[in-house]
Amino acid sequence: MRSLGIPSGRIALTPYTVDNDWWIERAGRVDRSVVRASWRIPRDAPTVLFCAKLQPWKRPRDILRAFARADVDGSYLVFAGDGPLRGDLEAEVRSLGLDQRVRFLGFVNQTGLPSVYSSVDLLVLPSEYEPFGVVVNEAMLCACPVVVSDRVGARFDLVRIGQTGFVFPTRNIEVLAKLLREVLPAREKLKHMGQAAAEGMKEWSAERSIDGLLNAIAAAIQFRSRPDNGRTL
Repeated sequence: MRSLGIPSGRIALTPYTVDNDWWIERAGRVDRSVVRASWRIPRDAPTVLFCAKLQPWKRPRDILRAFARADVDGSYLVFAGDGPLRGDLEAEVRSLGLDQRVRFLGFVNQTGLPSVYSSVDLLVLPSEYEPFGVVVNEAMLCACPVVVSDRVGARFDLVRIGQTGFVFPTRNIEVLAKLLREVLPAREKLKHMGQAAAEGMKEWSAERSIDGLLNAIAAAIQFRSRPDNGRTL
């Protein structure tokens, strides 16, 4: 909106939210050890998650290739989601010799996602097109830090670089691999980032969205009541 020349005084923020309380409550019930055991992944193994449809514009191949290049000792990659690229991804996993370190969960219903987010160390969303990306909200509410591409809209509002997550250039597998190589072994750093992510999400709530909408309505009424009827910017 700013790029169109609309003044800041005529723009109101109404946060794009999920049901924060639901996600926090469900995440609090998760037994990480049990979930990891069902995935055949050691409880403390560095684990990165891709959670989205396996569609071309979500770029799941990028995270697979970056994971392979990063080659973090004892690390695992989990794909939660299904789609037309699954067969190609599974074939590439075999060709890369990563059969023992990559898991495909298939489609996961929303009720199962808190367990997924709470049982990994990092969410990566490498999309080339993502107006917002509520998976970022969901992961952060479950104390999971994030890495997103610079085409993910949530980066502007939710990602504080080095504190709750990181941003990398879309399609740049080398930069993503470097990030994974540096961050995945840093267990304590990831834990603190996850806690910061969950804490920051308290302000990104439905209540704040409602307040933003009410403020926008009030501002619009005031604007229309001006003598010039708002005809000038």
